Amino acid sequence: MAGLKAIIVDDARFIRDLVTKILRDAFPDSQVKSAENGEAGKQLLAKETFDIVLCDWEMPGMSGLELLQWTRQQPSYQTVPFLMITSRGEREYVLKAVSSGVNDYIGKPFEPQQLVDKVKLWLAKGGETSPAARQRAAQLLASVDSPAAKKAAPKPKGMAQLRFGGTTHKCAIKELTLQFAKVAIKHEGKLPAIFEQAVVDIEQQNGKGVARINGFVRAISALEPDMNSSFLDVNIHFSDNDADKLEVLSHYMSRMK
Repeated sequence: MAGLKAIIVDDARFIRDLVTKILRDAFPDSQVKSAENGEAGKQLLAKETFDIVLCDWEMPGMSGLELLQWTRQQPSYQTVPFLMITSRGEREYVLKAVSSGVNDYIGKPFEPQQLVDKVKLWLAKGGETSPAARQRAAQLLASVDSPAAKKAAPKPKGMAQLRFGGTTHKCAIKELTLQFAKVAIKHEGKLPAIFEQAVVDIEQQNGKGVARINGFVRAISALEPDMNSSFLDVNIHFSDNDADKLEVLSHYMSRMK
């Protein structure tokens, strides 16, 4: 897309510089403005009109969530894609962002092509968020914040399938949030690569469906201090922002003992 006008809001200069370079390389004649915090981003957004907003979550002063909420209140930005670039993937954070109108997440660290693909996707789709998805996220968030939910706080465990590079592996779920999974797999020759695309298939406990969560490999470690270790821990950062999948994961986690 020629003539793209984007804004990146992040208190880390190297992230602002990196995103700016990626967008300028991928989109000829693009204009990319940057802001070092939420308040500066708000001032730029009020002064100019942008095609897409890329924003960090945790910043001094106005947070990314607060900027998102302000943006969605502006008539000119209600349908402009808003993407969070952040390492925060906890369930509460995701639900707050979805209920406030975020379009997608990009987890740190990220590959340039991953960022470009998401920008192209949302420029084509438009940034209008589904009222039903926002309402569902708000309802899930209310249940997460309830005293009963906080008291129970079960650690999720279970079985799933991990798919990467054309192979499928049974895996044990060791940790699970709406944006992250840590699974254990048996070393059977083919190893996943860092940043390789992967899919975690999580079956609903009632057997009525499978949530196929797309993501990428963020880390790999051997379970034993041996180069011939038979089992590996694989950390998967989810890239999906589908409300139905978030709901399946939420129910799955709430039922784990």
